[in-house]
Amino acid sequence: MQGINSKEHRILLAAFHKFEYMSKMAAEKIEQEEDAETRKAMKELDALYDRFQVLFAELEKCTRDYEIKKKSVRSMISRSIRKLIQQCKSDNGIVL
Repeated sequence: MQGINSKEHRILLAAFHKFEYMSKMAAEKIEQEEDAETRKAMKELDALYDRFQVLFAELEKCTRDYEIKKKSVRSMISRSIRKLIQQCKSDNGIVL
């Protein structure tokens, strides 16, 4: 899975802030439509980045929970198998 590069997003966000600053300094030098498109696109990109961060945090939590449960289940299975082996040995003299 390829993630979103946080550093790259911060660089793009800094470039957008520079755009905002420069557009205030040079009022009416850029068409309103282009300005609105740029702002809308950045807003959408920011929303996607925020959503990615939330989903990534959920994925990390799910991964941790899975690893904890996996260790617990593995331990339970091993313990049960050891008991069964001992039971089989004592009941039937079967060697597994």
